[in-house]
Amino acid sequence: MRDIPFVDPYLDDREMNAVIEVMKSHYLVEGKHSRDFERKFSEFTGAKHSIICNNGTAALHLALESLDIPPGGEVITTPFTFIATSNSILFGGLVPKFVDVDSETWNLDPHLVESAITEKTKAIMPVHIFGLAADMKHLREIAEKYDLHLIEDAAQGFGARIDGKHVGSFGDVATFSMYATKNLISGEGGVVTTNNDEIADKLDSLKNHGRTIEGGYKHVRVGFNYRLTDMQGAVASVQMDKAEEILSQRKVNVEFYRSVVDDIDGLEYQKVPAGFDHGNYIFALDTRKIGTKPSEAVDSFKANHVLARPIYNKLSYEQENFKAINDWRWAKVIDYPDYTKVKCPVSEEISRNHFEIPVVPSLNNEEREKVAQTIRKVFT
Repeated sequence: MRDIPFVDPYLDDREMNAVIEVMKSHYLVEGKHSRDFERKFSEFTGAKHSIICNNGTAALHLALESLDIPPGGEVITTPFTFIATSNSILFGGLVPKFVDVDSETWNLDPHLVESAITEKTKAIMPVHIFGLAADMKHLREIAEKYDLHLIEDAAQGFGARIDGKHVGSFGDVATFSMYATKNLISGEGGVVTTNNDEIADKLDSLKNHGRTIEGGYKHVRVGFNYRLTDMQGAVASVQMDKAEEILSQRKVNVEFYRSVVDDIDGLEYQKVPAGFDHGNYIFALDTRKIGTKPSEAVDSFKANHVLARPIYNKLSYEQENFKAINDWRWAKVIDYPDYTKVKCPVSEEISRNHFEIPVVPSLNNEEREKVAQTIRKVFT
């Protein structure tokens, strides 16, 4: 038996043949396959517009740029996620304001979000952590009450739904990642979604050097080169055809693990509220009540040929770039807070007491049972 992986891109000849088709066409950047992907993605998520780009971080940058938030504006977000979320806020001279997460869902706590709003606050950026949607209805109400932008970081959220509605159109704009570990992949790749026609036009321009929709050498705004190759677009388009299959298999794996964990006193996992469908990007074991250190558990899993890892065991504000924020070029004109004094106790507790186990769609029954046996062996 192989070492059971937590990353295993779900690829076959369909993706390979699509890439070969692009190569033979000689149309290598955002051609037919990329446009097909955007159409499929909008149909799947329900978003009016889907704009492909070269990665999830670029998608975040584009989303923030499209909203014209002035430098110095605060963006409320979670510290319990990948660093790209908070880094993208910094790109344009904005100020990340970290708010703690809910102890059960591990997503931004809306009550704490509202209490953190100041006259400098311009936007709220929740993350659909591990594939579980944040409380978007509550956050939408808060954003409307205080006239704030709402940006969904859905990098991990493909497949997540609230009352049947896919994430990606609860906010003004949303971003997705198609990095090689994600539910939907193109190697590198990103998507920005919006229901706003004006924002969509601006996003198309911003990602293509500020060009108009006609292209050519007319540039109407400062822009970037965040285009995607059509080889990657072809992979993504085929992945969309397989999306239900991929999500279904991940769900089978996670539901099986939940049934195993439910029989072990003290061992827990991220709770899914009523009406929410988890995208099952990551299934993480919560060891807060059981006393086992994640590092020790991970070593035991590896010894049993089950690969596992802690993920965000260092929060964003604990990273060196935030500790030394005054070294960042925008600090010459922006007054950043002292991030060494930020405390989000729930996030800190979760970050030190969780680790992920394999849920990749390639798992067979024997491998899934092997993971289950290892859970029981380590925690009982």
